[in-house]
Amino acid sequence: QLLSPGNQPLQFVVALRAVAATIIVWHHFAIYPPLAEWAAPLWGGALDWLAQHARTTQVFFVVGGYVTARSMSGSSWNLRSFRSFVVQRYFRLGVPYLGAIAMILPIYLMARDWLPEQVVGQPPSLPQLLAHLFFLQGILGYEQLSAGLWFVCINFQLGLVYAAILVLRDTIGQGRVDFVGLLGWPLLAFSLFYFNLNDAWDSWWLYFFPYFFMGIVIHRSVRGEAHKLEFWLCLLLFVGAMTCEWRWRLLSALLVGLLLFVVERRGLGARWPQMRMVSWLGKISFSLFLVHFPVLVLVGTLWTLFDWVSPTAGAAGLLVAYGLSLLVAELFHR
Repeated sequence: QLLSPGNQPLQFVVALRAVAATIIVWHHFAIYPPLAEWAAPLWGGALDWLAQHARTTQVFFVVGGYVTARSMSGSSWNLRSFRSFVVQRYFRLGVPYLGAIAMILPIYLMARDWLPEQVVGQPPSLPQLLAHLFFLQGILGYEQLSAGLWFVCINFQLGLVYAAILVLRDTIGQGRVDFVGLLGWPLLAFSLFYFNLNDAWDSWWLYFFPYFFMGIVIHRSVRGEAHKLEFWLCLLLFVGAMTCEWRWRLLSALLVGLLLFVVERRGLGARWPQMRMVSWLGKISFSLFLVHFPVLVLVGTLWTLFDWVSPTAGAAGLLVAYGLSLLVAELFHR
């Protein structure tokens, strides 16, 4: 659970996760047939916009960098604590991730004769399953078994990289050398102006490092661990990278980072916004991220089976899939 120093939930971080998870769910609902295709005569404009622009995983990476730095930077790190972190991180991310895979596989068996290959993919192979077990499917070139699983793999990589930098800080640097800044800034620049420009790197942490490091910089700036201009230098590099080659994902990360920075600097993050629905969505956001695609495939299969293919039925199917996703996410979270 995300807690402030006074043991109060980090409400603004929770709210960002709630909004980002909801947008990602509807992005996937808009791009995967058949429900979106059937609903297009009624909701075509909204679905097209969601398909093209509603990509908000970078919000999770910015927030993840902030929360990770907040929870880890104050501890002392060595090789032993790094090994413990790797194991704990695997189980924290891996257990729900493997649960989502266990959920989608029997649904694929039912859906394979009814939905297109774009949705159900090829029948999974043993090497593919083993690659998923170790978060290596993207690196090894295997097809993802469900939408969003790649995010868990990248999140795992980024956590390990940050923990390794903290080990260097506390072992080689003896806490006197700022290895986070010493290594983080060159990595940020290389990523913004090289790795993030090449989609061939999108199975590796380097592609997503700018968003994650922005979260780290926000924490360093808010807690007074960095020079007061460090956050603005980070924003300037983002602007320079967008000037070099426009990327919507950089702008969305920049805007979210700026908003998070302002809210946290003003001390509002622990108590704003106080909305029960938003807090609940933020609490189940990771579960919702994992389970919504299996639910979408299941509903799409049932609608195809019963030949509910009218525009009204397609729109109703999307709403049913969203409501059912929330219910399953709550159960999955528990």
